[in-house]
Amino acid sequence: MTILTAISSVLQMLRAQQFDDAVPAVSDALRQAAAESPGRLTEVAGEIVRWPGIFPNTDQARRSEPFFRTVYSLLSELSGPESPLAMTAAQNLAGLLGSIDKIDEAISLRERLLDHVTHRFPSDDQRVMMARDSLAILYRRAGLEEMADHLYDETGLCEHLRSAEQYVRASGARVVACCRPWTTNCHIWVYVDSLLDCERLIANLRLDSCIQLHDHRGTHDGSERGIVCTLHNDAIMGPHPADAPPGVKTISA
Repeated sequence: MTILTAISSVLQMLRAQQFDDAVPAVSDALRQAAAESPGRLTEVAGEIVRWPGIFPNTDQARRSEPFFRTVYSLLSELSGPESPLAMTAAQNLAGLLGSIDKIDEAISLRERLLDHVTHRFPSDDQRVMMARDSLAILYRRAGLEEMADHLYDETGLCEHLRSAEQYVRASGARVVACCRPWTTNCHIWVYVDSLLDCERLIANLRLDSCIQLHDHRGTHDGSERGIVCTLHNDAIMGPHPADAPPGVKTISA
């Protein structure tokens, strides 16, 4: 059996939820690929780590755990613990562990992933922001609110929004995400848990003319209201007033 045929067979096992059979099969395929060449390992492992591992219920997710552990362990051994392949496998394993409430181990992996990307990419790289947000979610699930907040000590917003961010946070708003939610005209967008009185913030904080109101009430893509720097495409966003739950604090100036 060729390696590619073996990988195709492994993927069929995964789709059929035959995880016990998939573990030895993927082990053989990855070791055979590594014996051929690093390039062959990258090709074969890439097919494996792309498998999404999304399950309709917790029982199926739990049964898949040995497979994800095996792939992570093997790629750490064969390609190096800091290799892109091993880190992708770590990300897959962390997501799986988080879904089956093994939060402590998921946190440990997410911390390692964040450390990995922050030492290799600029702070506004999408990979850094995604790793940080993923870790913050786990911290909050574990009740580690201060550790989650600490992740956003420095968000990297441009100079036109920095004073507004400081004011909003000093007024009691907490950062819940720092990401790039849109594919165009979007750099660093900081999301907070409070409604923003945008007009008063702009006027009373004397924000520069490049700061404009952004109001989006989507259907399938969420809703938000905040202020955007039209020069740097950075933003501070809160929930939309029309969709915010009762009792949400409003930050004004």
